[in-house]
Amino acid sequence: MNTSEPEYILSANRIAMALYRESKEALMTSGCHDFIVLRCSNQDAILENLEEWEESIPIDEATYLELHSNLCIKLRAFFKTPNPDPVLWL
Repeated sequence: MNTSEPEYILSANRIAMALYRESKEALMTSGCHDFIVLRCSNQDAILENLEEWEESIPIDEATYLELHSNLCIKLRAFFKTPNPDPVLWL
């Protein structure tokens, strides 16, 4: 049984990470959705899945929860858009 505390990771492309470094709010209020937040107990197990992202950094649980909620809202709006641009799906 693994009793270690979970780790939280933000993985993003260069633009999203620049916005996050400016401020968390800058990323959240932008139209950028090129990021993912992960909760993991064994970081080694997910490292290969992070290779598609340009940068990954550790974050705290509160930031994880805020960014996760923000990403869900952005993606819900994106998929509700009639005929979204398929180029944005790549």
